[in-house]
Amino acid sequence: MPAELGDTTLAGLTGILPAVMNGIVAAVYASFLLALCDASLKKSYRDFEPSVAYAINAVLGLAIWVPLALLLGGTFRNFFVVLPFAIATAIAAEALYYYALSKGQLSITAIILASYPIYTILFSYVINNERLTSTQGAFIALAICGTLMSALPSKLSRQELRTSGAILWPVLGAVGAGVSDAAAKSVINRTSAYDFMITLALVQIPVALVYLRVEKQSLRLSLRGARIQPGDYMHAFAGALFAVVGMGLLWISFEYTLASIASPITATSGAIVVLITCLFMDERIRWRNAVGIALIFVAVLGLSRVV
Repeated sequence: MPAELGDTTLAGLTGILPAVMNGIVAAVYASFLLALCDASLKKSYRDFEPSVAYAINAVLGLAIWVPLALLLGGTFRNFFVVLPFAIATAIAAEALYYYALSKGQLSITAIILASYPIYTILFSYVINNERLTSTQGAFIALAICGTLMSALPSKLSRQELRTSGAILWPVLGAVGAGVSDAAAKSVINRTSAYDFMITLALVQIPVALVYLRVEKQSLRLSLRGARIQPGDYMHAFAGALFAVVGMGLLWISFEYTLASIASPITATSGAIVVLITCLFMDERIRWRNAVGIALIFVAVLGLSRVV
């Protein structure tokens, strides 16, 4: 391919993306993919530890994010600027989230983790000086309320909360995701989403190796087991793939809109899981879920018009 043609193709790709993508659209797509990710990952934990699922995610992230980001204009020039933020994200927003998702009952874990946009908004206010208009704030409040309503189980007793022993880790996971999202947005503002994705993809590998060591797991043995019994690892690979693409879209959404807007939209993934199970698995939807999904729909539609 001639150099001029290659340059033209690259310029076309980088020019087309902003035209067809904006923060709201990217966040909505991310929400769908992260919903599929959560469902797949929870099933994969029946077979092995979350550190193995995270390691698979890290390998896929390296294989997908780096070439894609380079194609879309990412560089290594800002590697050391992005590095501390990428480390924080790999640990607080990803590894800790994987660990928290494996703790306790999904009904409790899901609703606590779904609260992370609250922390994103609070820390974005401090770190990024993000200020929402009253209209934007109202729609975001609707999105958060709808997300939490959709995640609520049909029955939740105080005894269940006391005996689950799984409140602390989901809370830490939610706070970690919120803080790291706000920090990631600050460095993306100074560099680009693609520079951030390249550095994060590289950082995830050593973080995954440390995580495996902490849980005394072996990625090599796990991958060997995947070759012998691929069906047992299907959910882990699917969850990792959905996570890589979904998180990539989240970082891209940060390029075009506020973290205070993108995070609440991506957090609606829990409501999407409920909707998918009702549409395709013949499960009945509870009134609380229906109201929550309706609030989310109104919130996303409203944000798409005021952002």
